[in-house]
Amino acid sequence: MFQLHIDAEMYRVYKDLPERPRGLVATVLLDALADPRAIGEPYGDIDDGLMRLWAAGDLAVVLLIGDETRKVTVLSIAWAGLE
Repeated sequence: MFQLHIDAEMYRVYKDLPERPRGLVATVLLDALADPRAIGEPYGDIDDGLMRLWAAGDLAVVLLIGDETRKVTVLSIAWAGLE
């Protein structure tokens, strides 16, 4: 099991989301703690195994996976507010 790391800025972004997208992000983050590579797709042109992108409709989350530290770090949460 991995631990979640989310800095104060990303936590504010998360808390400011409306209920539906916040619930989706919470589910993605919980699932990522069990198996971070099972969620989403590789982020970038090369699958380095370190960064993942989860996207659905108008919502996207970018995660950094730390195997040695056993931490999943939230790098970005983006919501376009379309749905």
